[in-house]
Amino acid sequence: MARPRRPIASVINASLTALALVGLFVVQAYFVGGAVGLMPAAHAEMPAFAAADVPDGPIMVDYCSEAVAAHDPGNPSGRTSTSVELDDAWFAGDSRRYHHGIATNCAVLSAVCNSESHFYSGSGDRIPYAERALSGLGFSQVHTDSYELRSAVLDQLAALVNGSHDVAAYTFANRRIETARHGDAAAGGSSSSSPATGSSPEALVFVGIRGSYGAEWVSNFNLPDAASPDADHRGFKTAEQEVAQALERYLDEIGADPARTRILVTGHSRGGAIANLLAADLIDRADGPGALASADAIYAYTFAAPCPTKSADRGDNAYAGIFNIVNPSDLVPQLPLPAWGYGRYGTTVELPGYASTRFASSLALMQQAYQANTGLLDSYSPDALERLDSFDAQASQSLPTLESLLNPFGIFTAVRELLEVDLGLAFTSHCPDTYIAWMQAVDARALSFTQRA
Repeated sequence: MARPRRPIASVINASLTALALVGLFVVQAYFVGGAVGLMPAAHAEMPAFAAADVPDGPIMVDYCSEAVAAHDPGNPSGRTSTSVELDDAWFAGDSRRYHHGIATNCAVLSAVCNSESHFYSGSGDRIPYAERALSGLGFSQVHTDSYELRSAVLDQLAALVNGSHDVAAYTFANRRIETARHGDAAAGGSSSSSPATGSSPEALVFVGIRGSYGAEWVSNFNLPDAASPDADHRGFKTAEQEVAQALERYLDEIGADPARTRILVTGHSRGGAIANLLAADLIDRADGPGALASADAIYAYTFAAPCPTKSADRGDNAYAGIFNIVNPSDLVPQLPLPAWGYGRYGTTVELPGYASTRFASSLALMQQAYQANTGLLDSYSPDALERLDSFDAQASQSLPTLESLLNPFGIFTAVRELLEVDLGLAFTSHCPDTYIAWMQAVDARALSFTQRA
């Protein structure tokens, strides 16, 4: 009785194989055809937005909250809103000095840039988050084309098939600003300086880079091996190079004069790591023929950025104005482990952690802001926070080198270390909502600054 079934099984097996091959061919054809313009990509049509006048104060903007989406089945995109503003006066001073107003609003705009994926994904959310928010802030020529072919489910399958996951999606925009070159009339700044001596129009160019999305998660693990001379994380660097080239083209398209251009770079999580490398790249080029802006006109604020480089120069004063805001209870900025030689260019700015004397009072204010933005109120266990805060130190003892991870025992150890933390709290600690709420709730005095990290 078994013999008659064997041909049937063979036919079924062959059919499934054929279907899989056809599927792979379709994915490949979709990717190649879409990339070269031979095949239309499935994405939402971008409505035309005219840049509004620069508002006198904050405006409300929509973004997608992972926390809201997880708690509200009726709101699968997690759409919510908060306020944002960018005052011309904030860009009057030297970019190498921390400015809490710019940082706070970059936390929101990085979440907005993450949200743009919903517009292009074909999931039913037809809100052009980035273009709407930036146009409302007075920006024009908002470019989000990179989200095309990188947001829908089929896009992610194509990326896996083609090995094209070392990429990023990013938003460019620009507006004219009136700045006082030698002044610092910057409400929200961390310090004061001499009065303004005169104003002149300049271009403020916004660069917002999307965080980990779909197949791009694979890129997060594309580290060079121990013998590699590469200083930078391979996956992040490959994506950064694409963004840098696209930014060059964009600046040429809008006719930007490097001497009169200020560039604001931001991103959350993987987007923060890529933004970190991009800012360092722009600073390295600032004194040469390929300069896109002067070093004191490159504003960089990253959030929850993992460590993207092993460069011995990452702590140099030249990069001190790259500000990397991290939550001590967030696991992602603790990876790849500092014990393996990884860190970030510039200055690490820590939000109040469990060990901070300001933590108790600051936490209450953060929770208020978090609830106002999301409608949610999460509880925090002191023991769980303490374990998250010390994760990198504990993991470094168990996994002192990258090679120690690359064996079955190392994998077991890594899993064990992760299981010992509160993963729900780890998720909350990493979410853009938490960073936004912390930044809105505290001022620069509640933060700690470390240049070498």
